[in-house]
Amino acid sequence: MSSATRSRRRSRRQDPSRGGGPAAPHPVAPPPGGGGQRRAPTPVTPRLRSRGGGLGAVRVRQLVLVEIALALVLVGLAVHMLLAVAMAVVAVLLLVAALGRWRRVPLPDWFATVRAMKRRKAAIVPVPPGVESAFAPVVECDPSLRTYEYMDREQRAVGFVGDGTFLTALVQVEAPDEPLRPVRDSRPVPLHLLHSALQIEDIRLESAQFVQYSQPAPAPHLPPQAVAAVSYGPLQARTGTPAVQMTWIALKLDPELCPEAVEARGGGLGGAQRSLLRAADQLVSRLSGYGLEARVLEEREVVAALGVAVCASPRANVAAGRDNQSRRRTEETARAWRCDDRWHSSYWVRSWPQLGSGATPLADLVRLLSGGRAMASVFSLTADHGTHSARALTGHVRLCARSDNELAAAQQELEQRARSAKAGLVRLDREQLPGLLATLPLGGTR
Repeated sequence: MSSATRSRRRSRRQDPSRGGGPAAPHPVAPPPGGGGQRRAPTPVTPRLRSRGGGLGAVRVRQLVLVEIALALVLVGLAVHMLLAVAMAVVAVLLLVAALGRWRRVPLPDWFATVRAMKRRKAAIVPVPPGVESAFAPVVECDPSLRTYEYMDREQRAVGFVGDGTFLTALVQVEAPDEPLRPVRDSRPVPLHLLHSALQIEDIRLESAQFVQYSQPAPAPHLPPQAVAAVSYGPLQARTGTPAVQMTWIALKLDPELCPEAVEARGGGLGGAQRSLLRAADQLVSRLSGYGLEARVLEEREVVAALGVAVCASPRANVAAGRDNQSRRRTEETARAWRCDDRWHSSYWVRSWPQLGSGATPLADLVRLLSGGRAMASVFSLTADHGTHSARALTGHVRLCARSDNELAAAQQELEQRARSAKAGLVRLDREQLPGLLATLPLGGTR
């Protein structure tokens, strides 16, 4: 079992996504057989969910600072004019702190992210011995993560990942093998299944996350005159088919959300594992009904999937495993996250375009945002219960490149693609490590 020291408490679990996501549209997918008339859904624009601690666009702490500034001025006027002048100076400073922005980020948010980044750097600990080299970069990001193996009644091995407060199972989704390659996205993953997977019988999941890893073709580092670029470029421009594409759905269980279900299946870790496996098997069955091949991953496959999603260098993985190296392989900076010799940049999807019939299909938007010329890209879409029983989606995009310059070019292309689709992206400056965790198949924002 790959393991890591568990050091984080439940009270420290926060949402690194700079707030909530939009309320989800309910995309309608045709049944496997086609048959029957269905009324086409009207286009919808997902509604942003209020961020924690906020009232719409104005945060509670900003309101408090404004109220304190006004109170100081009123108190000064009531006492003496000279005191009012002094209080007015203090009030101006408070208003700047409440309403000022630095690079389009509110100053309170900017200071909060700076402090959080300093705390993360101060809390760095070495990776414990025995952790697999492909899993080590993930453990460096969150030392409390570990993997588990469970054997069901049929002696089927199933893998899980968690930190002691949650448990996540991974379902890998693939298109079925056919004699001829099917048309691109002829069988997309029906994303509305994410919301239906949140409640399986008496099992209430915390979240369900769709993660898609893509590598472009031809490879972006090839010169334009390369044979592969010349021969494959026109085909790729017409079809948009990536060289590599892997899709997972991560189901995240918080045992405290359904204690009765866990207790009914034996309680403790075993009860949580059996509950999550039941939910994962139900999702596999539903995906199979849509003509997709899906299966729950074993522990070694969970480790491999996380290694692929984190875009670690295979050469570095082999070297670290062979030499048993303890050198730290990851580093977070204000605008990027590095792993081995690769640079990453994460974005939060702040706003969505119109989705549905007669508008942008969600599958097309996913392909557009993850189809750039970066070395690799990861798109994550997390469904949760939201607030006030409103279903919600939170989206993240991460780019991976071989150098800082290549990453900057990929960022510019991604932002242009997002503007063309009328999707709003926010680069997670000073939150690149939380953004990375949000794009790994761990169950969503952490």
